[in-house]
Amino acid sequence: PFPAELLGQREYIDIGKGVFTQICKFCHGKSAYPGKAPKLNPSRYTPEFVFNRVTNGFRGMPSFKEQFTEKERQGVVVYVLSKEFSN
Repeated sequence: PFPAELLGQREYIDIGKGVFTQICKFCHGKSAYPGKAPKLNPSRYTPEFVFNRVTNGFRGMPSFKEQFTEKERQGVVVYVLSKEFSN
């Protein structure tokens, strides 16, 4: 399970925002639509769901397990589920 105590932590939000900006926004960002990847709907996601997708990939989305550390992948989860995330 995803460590709930990480949610909302500034350090993880900043890490996740950096990773999202570097990699994720090209398929999941505002300017990526239509057609690249699904628009993210954080209100429907659990932390475990997001972490699993970032870590293991899904369909056309690659796994980022080897590219990013666990802390960076956790940061993506915290950022996407934070109030700062805008998609």
